[in-house]
Amino acid sequence: MTQSRRDRWAQQVVHRDVTVLSVREPGVLDEIRAVVPLDEFVLAVISDTRLLLDPTRLAELHGLLTAAGVAPLMQRARDDL
Repeated sequence: MTQSRRDRWAQQVVHRDVTVLSVREPGVLDEIRAVVPLDEFVLAVISDTRLLLDPTRLAELHGLLTAAGVAPLMQRARDDL
């Protein structure tokens, strides 16, 4: 028997070493896209305010944002999530 899509999404999935860009307002992502090629770093769209980014290119994206005058707040999640 195959699982329905709903059943698959109901399962808990935990990943390590992921990078999520989270903003308060959806328009902020458009502002970021205006100064850096943000979509080149996106692996998946989580919501209209959260993007899953390529963790191997985080330093590159951080450098581009900093050069564009955008100061990202970077936080590392605790190990006990």
